[in-house]
Amino acid sequence: MQTLNVSLGGLKLQANFGLAVGESLDLAILTNGTRIHCRGTILAIEDFKYKVHARLRFDRIPDSEYRKLCDHLHTLYWRWYEKWVIGGIFILSAYLAYLLIFRE
Repeated sequence: MQTLNVSLGGLKLQANFGLAVGESLDLAILTNGTRIHCRGTILAIEDFKYKVHARLRFDRIPDSEYRKLCDHLHTLYWRWYEKWVIGGIFILSAYLAYLLIFRE
């Protein structure tokens, strides 16, 4: 199985074997050496050629595992955000330099 998308409410996964709507799964999400144990119920199935995409809603996640998941998602968000902030600062700096150099 491979996780395609994850949030605090559930995830979308890809599997090479059949899954059924309503089926309950115990799984572990592996992130940077951290293992997050959770349980969920399959809400929907999408069949692709030789793979299955399933949408899973988390049922019960212990508080300690929920905290790990929150921390992981927070880290992913800030990495994305940092790239945009750095890019914005670079563009703003280039614009200011242009104004200072070519100002009449």
